[in-house]
Amino acid sequence: MACIDCFSGDLHQGTPEGREDVIHGLPTYISKPPDGQPPRGIIVIVPDAVGWKFQNNRILADSYAKNTNSLVYLPEFMDGHAMSPDLFPTMGKITGDAVMRAIAYFAPFLFFTRLSIAQPRVYKFFHDLRTNEGASLPIGTAGFCWGGKFSFLLASDSEKAANGKSLVDCSFTAHPSNLVIPNDAQNVSLPLSVAVGDVDVVMRLPQVQEVKGILEEKGKDKHEVNIIPGAKHGFAVRAPLNNEKAVQHGKEAETQAINWFNKHFTQK
Repeated sequence: MACIDCFSGDLHQGTPEGREDVIHGLPTYISKPPDGQPPRGIIVIVPDAVGWKFQNNRILADSYAKNTNSLVYLPEFMDGHAMSPDLFPTMGKITGDAVMRAIAYFAPFLFFTRLSIAQPRVYKFFHDLRTNEGASLPIGTAGFCWGGKFSFLLASDSEKAANGKSLVDCSFTAHPSNLVIPNDAQNVSLPLSVAVGDVDVVMRLPQVQEVKGILEEKGKDKHEVNIIPGAKHGFAVRAPLNNEKAVQHGKEAETQAINWFNKHFTQK
C-alpha cells in the first residue's frame, strides 16, 4: 500500500559521514564505528520509498554506527526506482482528486519494487552477508515503510544461510507497510521491535493492536511493539522539522532501534 505520507516529509539537517561502495553486488552506503573500533555487529537498513541515496537514511545509518559500534549497510535494494525527495513539498499540499493522480505517479515505484522482484535481491544480500563478514558477527535489520515488510519476513527465520545460520539475529521496523496481517506477525520467531504511531494511515490502530497482541503472546521479553501517540506514517525518517512533536517521535524511534541492537548484539 502507498499513501501520501509515504512520499512526504522534510530533509533533515546534517552531512552523511560514510562512503559508497559495492557490497555483495549492490551499491551500498557504508557507515563504520567511530575511532576505528571493531564492529560489534552489522546493521542492514532496508529503507523507505526514498531509498539508499536519501540523506535522512544516511544520517540515520551514521547514528546507528556511532551509537551501537556497528558496521551499517544501506544498500540499493530498489534497482534505481526509489522516489525522489524533490516531491516532498508537493506531496504535503495535495488534496482531493489530486490524490489519486499522485498515486498513479507512484505506479513505477510500486511495480518495480513489488515483493516478487525485490525479495530475491534483498535475500541474496543477506545470504552473502551471513556467509562472509557476518559469519561471526550478529546481524540486525532496520526496515522503514517499504522496508518494514522485510524486517518481518527476515524475523520469520524461514531461510537459512549456506553455513546453517539465520540470515539475521534480530529485526527492528518503524511504520512498516505491505504487511499481511495476521500472517506476517504470526510467522515471526526471531526478536522483533516495532515502532508505529496510533494514527498511521497505512497500519491502522486495530491492526497495530492485533500485531502487538500476537507478538506479546509469543513473549514480551523477545518482542516489543511501541505505539507512539500522535505519530504519523513516516515519522522515523521524514519527520517535518517545523513540528517539534513529530521530530521527537522520530528521535524516540531512533533510540528504540539503538537500544534494541545494543541489547541483542551484547547477547551474542
